[in-house]
Amino acid sequence: MCARADRARTFFTAAAVLLGCGALAARPPAGPPAWAGLPDLSLLVVVVVGMIGVTAPVPPHHESRPGRVQWLAALGLGVAAFAAARSLTAPIGPPVTALAAASTLVAAVAEEAFFRRLVYGWLAGGGPAPAVAGAAALFAVVHLPAYGVRALPVDLAAGIVFGWQRLATGGWTAPALTHAAANLLQLI
Repeated sequence: MCARADRARTFFTAAAVLLGCGALAARPPAGPPAWAGLPDLSLLVVVVVGMIGVTAPVPPHHESRPGRVQWLAALGLGVAAFAAARSLTAPIGPPVTALAAASTLVAAVAEEAFFRRLVYGWLAGGGPAPAVAGAAALFAVVHLPAYGVRALPVDLAAGIVFGWQRLATGGWTAPALTHAAANLLQLI
């Protein structure tokens, strides 16, 4: 009975990963709602995928939990990497609205719940390298429709940073906070 339950959990986790990746890749471009009063469909898709990431079963694996200093160091290094990269590019243009800033924060947390909790957790049984690389690759691929092939190396590098943080901290909150900071840095 235990093997059957494990197979069922593996099937449902794989289905959740495929569904989430498909939904993220197929989401419409972000922007104002097409009809007044309706939420941005792109953000709605990301939130639903984030909920899948938080609630879907993840196979148990053993990870050590770091101390507070190690967790803060991993967070700081991740944010510093994105801040340094942002300093090399020109400002994007006019100021953004509070709604746009809030949307980018929600999207970052939802994506990290999906990629660093669910996908990483699903792949972690094969070891940390496949978990980091696999989650980073899927992260980069689902962003292709939105940002194109030219952004693939950047998205892959971001996914690797988030994956390293997941490995270093034993959880997905540091990658989520870093992703949120990176998104906000892109708005300024």
